[in-house]
Amino acid sequence: MDVGFIKHKGFLWGIDLSEEQAQQFNTYYNLIQQENKKYNLTRIEKEEDILDEHFFDPLKGYLKGRDMTCSELLDVGSGAGFPGIPLKIFIPELRVILVEKTRKKALFLKKVVRELGLSRVEIWHNRAEQIARSSSRETFCWVTARAVAPLPLILEIALPLLQKGGFFWSLQGPSYAESLAAAKSISSACGARLEEVVQYSLPVTLKKRVILIFKKTGESNSLYPRYKS
Repeated sequence: MDVGFIKHKGFLWGIDLSEEQAQQFNTYYNLIQQENKKYNLTRIEKEEDILDEHFFDPLKGYLKGRDMTCSELLDVGSGAGFPGIPLKIFIPELRVILVEKTRKKALFLKKVVRELGLSRVEIWHNRAEQIARSSSRETFCWVTARAVAPLPLILEIALPLLQKGGFFWSLQGPSYAESLAAAKSISSACGARLEEVVQYSLPVTLKKRVILIFKKTGESNSLYPRYKS
């Protein structure tokens, strides 16, 4: 993969990348390819698929839902860094906290941050449930999570992290309606409401994508998250 190819792919998505951003994505891709077997980062290995499904997918969502973001992002269960790292590359001024409970993946994230020269990025090797039970409870204005847990469970983990007026983005596939119905009571108990459903398709494969955006309107019930150490 080269920088020109990445910029061209971004253009197809309607995403205008600088030379530096394209180079950072290229370095990120190479790190994933080098370390994937060691860290079990992703089952997606083709360069175009990684660009589409890991790198540009969250950026497209951002372009559609940017009014419901802020200058600080907490990415729950970041894994290989999706969506937190792509969003940081695309929005350099963003402060990003990547929460990852698995030590080997947290080490990989540290390597990515170092190799890409990213500033204002922190890796918290911890469980999000513990953070939600700490002094950091209800202090974040933008929280994301992708493929971490079923929607009801991730809501009870993520929503107590949000401050009033903040937004939680849950990246979903097209079959979200049933999960959303099952999560309605948790959302209410955690002081949030569904603000918007952002829908779009990947430009090449035409796979459907959905971001459920919840807004925090009140305090979360102290019962949540139901975490036991």
